[in-house]
Amino acid sequence: MRRRVLLTLTLGLPLALSGCGWSPLYAEPASGPASEELRAIYVEPILERIGQRLQIALRSSLNPTGEPTPQRYRLRTTLATYLTNLGIESQGLASLGKLDVYATYNLIDNKTQQVLLVNTVHVANSFDLNPNQFSTVVGEDDAAVRSAAELNQEIVTRLALFMERRLAEQPPAPS
Repeated sequence: MRRRVLLTLTLGLPLALSGCGWSPLYAEPASGPASEELRAIYVEPILERIGQRLQIALRSSLNPTGEPTPQRYRLRTTLATYLTNLGIESQGLASLGKLDVYATYNLIDNKTQQVLLVNTVHVANSFDLNPNQFSTVVGEDDAAVRSAAELNQEIVTRLALFMERRLAEQPPAPS
C-alpha cells in the first residue's frame, strides 16, 4: 500500500504541477523568451579583480553559447568589499578572515535609458589567516573566487526571474 501511494505521488505530482505553470527554479535553463532576453544584456566592466571575475562569469552565464544578440539592456554593477578579522586568539592574533562582498546592480533599458531593476546582493566567505603570508593570500584569493561565483549565480537567478515576470506581464503580440 505504501509503495502504491509513493508511486502515485512520484508520478502524479509533476503532472499536477505542470498544469499550474510551475517550473523548477534551479533546473537547466530552457531556450525560450526569457533566455533570449538574458542574452540581450550587455555586462558593463566592473572594477577590481573580483569585479573582472564577476563580469566574465555574468557574460558566460547570460549568454553561454556566445550567440550574437542585439543588446537591449545594460547591466551596471558596483562592488563593495570588506575584510574582517575573526577568531581572535588569546595572543591577539586573528586566525580567521572574512570577505564580505556587496554587489549593487542596475538593469537599464537601452532604448528608454530607464532603470528597470535595482538590487543589492551580499555574500560572505571566510578564509584562514596563517603565519605564512603566502597561504593567507591564497586563501583570501580563493574566498574572492567563491564570492564572484556566488554573486554570479544569485544575480543571474534574479535577472531570470525578473525577465520571466516581465514577459508574463506583457500583453501577447497581435497576430
